[in-house]
Amino acid sequence: MIQVSLDTSFLISFADPSRPHHAIAVDYFRHCLAQRIPMWISVVAAGEFEVKQPVGDLPLQNFRIQPYNLAHAIRAAALLRSLQADNSQPVESNARKIIINDLKIIAQAEEEKIPVILTEDANTLSKIVTRLRQGNTTSAHVLLLKVGFTPGKLENPDQNEFTLPPTAA
Repeated sequence: MIQVSLDTSFLISFADPSRPHHAIAVDYFRHCLAQRIPMWISVVAAGEFEVKQPVGDLPLQNFRIQPYNLAHAIRAAALLRSLQADNSQPVESNARKIIINDLKIIAQAEEEKIPVILTEDANTLSKIVTRLRQGNTTSAHVLLLKVGFTPGKLENPDQNEFTLPPTAA
């Protein structure tokens, strides 16, 4: 079954019309609703979102809330060990808090077999998933909002797809 995890940067773009990828986030939201694709929000992402804006501002009735549990914590630790073992790109200590939360979100997607994480984060989460995929440590895929609305990649993230231009907000 197709499912998606929504990270914090997706939620921020979705909630803020002034963000450059807001319309693309809205397109994904509407597409997932229309196609009945479950959209998961980790409590980790919800907590990060809440720092600057109440999570209650989101249409929570349309999302599935994903608690963080022991299996997720164990998976996140394994992912961190995998990254630390890869000496080619060490985990930076100044980004540790971000990496730890991103790893929790990735671990939840992996543990719950959610194949796609929608994000605007090309600098951290996307790079971590790429490294983990190269090491065959995760099967999760990232779809970056900056690439545009590519709904076919929700079902088959590896496919090359003709990208639709962003819609006007």
